[in-house]
Amino acid sequence: MKIPIPFFVLSVLLFTGCVSQYKVVVDFSHDLQRHFGEFPTIEVDIAAVTDSEANEVRQMGVEQYFTPNSGIRERLQAQTVFFKLEERGSFVLPSRAPVWQTWQQKDPSEIMVIASLPHDPSITPQADPRFLFVRMARSYVFARTINILVEPRSIKRLERSGFRRNQDRSQAVQQWVEPR
Repeated sequence: MKIPIPFFVLSVLLFTGCVSQYKVVVDFSHDLQRHFGEFPTIEVDIAAVTDSEANEVRQMGVEQYFTPNSGIRERLQAQTVFFKLEERGSFVLPSRAPVWQTWQQKDPSEIMVIASLPHDPSITPQADPRFLFVRMARSYVFARTINILVEPRSIKRLERSGFRRNQDRSQAVQQWVEPR
């Protein structure tokens, strides 16, 4: 008896285990250049972290995190993105990047994204918009995508808003917008 190929492929995908790796896409707002008068050099770190690591980063704050002697970036094995005037395209950390294998060994619960944007004294450290933690969800079959936008004072997660109206669905363009 022959088993149909689609059934075999689906079975393998469903029973090979959880996929808790994410594709992380980081983009920079065009407002950065207007806000700062030039395009600043900004570092953005991405890491899959445990609850205790996330709490440690929240308590230390952005300035201390980016201090060269803090050592936490190396310990977390954060992937650093450097954005500067010459390199303003999107950065993509693929779901199949080798670092995911390393991060998976510690059973992470959140994905941390943190940006070295200038400090705004009116912001309390507990509500600092320069870092973002996204709770990881276990998923079978498909990796998930997290889209991040770096703005002059904050980083934001963007979510799919659907398709633009007045376009044929075959030519539709998906938009990414700030969640409400």
